[in-house]
Amino acid sequence: MTVHTWLRAPFTHDPVRRRTYPDDVYFRETAASLDGWETGRADRALLRSTFVMFKPDAVVGRRVEPALAFLAGHGFEPLGALAVRVDARVCRELWRYQINAAPLAVIRAVDMVLESGPPCLFVALRDTRGPERTGTTAAERLAELKGSSKNRSAEGGSLRGALGCELMCLNFVHAPDDPADLIREVGVLLPQLRERALSLLAAEVSPPGAAEPAALAGELYASHPAHALRRPAPSGTSARRESSGDTSRRPADPESLLARVEQLAEDADGLPLWDRIVIAAELVEGLPSEGRPLIGPPPGTRLSHPRAVRPAGLPATAVPDR
Repeated sequence: MTVHTWLRAPFTHDPVRRRTYPDDVYFRETAASLDGWETGRADRALLRSTFVMFKPDAVVGRRVEPALAFLAGHGFEPLGALAVRVDARVCRELWRYQINAAPLAVIRAVDMVLESGPPCLFVALRDTRGPERTGTTAAERLAELKGSSKNRSAEGGSLRGALGCELMCLNFVHAPDDPADLIREVGVLLPQLRERALSLLAAEVSPPGAAEPAALAGELYASHPAHALRRPAPSGTSARRESSGDTSRRPADPESLLARVEQLAEDADGLPLWDRIVIAAELVEGLPSEGRPLIGPPPGTRLSHPRAVRPAGLPATAVPDR
């Protein structure tokens, strides 16, 4: 097979992805791993399954179990979990086609979250309702259910809304937008465990010996103290100094704002790491994009998005459950 096999409908409806991903090495490598798969196995892995990645803020904020319960209530059953390290370089590769539009201060704040200590938690999920009932793929349905980290007021009933997402940079979860993104992102996140991740996604049921997400989350909880993910209460000189970091008083120019976030990343104020992360997230909250993403949400996976176009043949009932 060629990479173009995995860029046809229903794996993606997006002409931009179809033009771009044949030249993306992560997509090509994972697509090569799928060559030779029989139709039923590929269907389970790519159309009936997807994954959610819990970020370090979900670990210290103790959001993994509530998220799994929410997902179970919407028909997503865990198949297994893997711990994965996401550093600044992996961050830039994972969101390569979107991060081009982000202000540098936002990118550095995200770096602080991802490099804070806890690994991310990759959880393979099976959509038990299936495309026959939902009219869409598991990845597309979860992407819609996940909700936006920017337009939170319009995300009633979303996963991020249920988890109490209040800041763009502390949004707890990531999930691929469609099956083509799933293929690419498995290659980015798990280059050494690609086959294992694909096998989890393709499993009939949770395989024997697969890591249970809640148990693995419990191990991470034991190693990383909880944090309320709110600004620390003022106490002492360093906290009074930090009042200059209030979002209403953030530096007006991009260079000064980036320098302030860099200062927080370097521990210049002597505050605990997660206090500094929250302050950095507040500082960059609401910053506008500095351009257009190279690739946006695929047509049809953001049915509430003003530019979204429903793919031909996708019924109105395919709007995911809230």
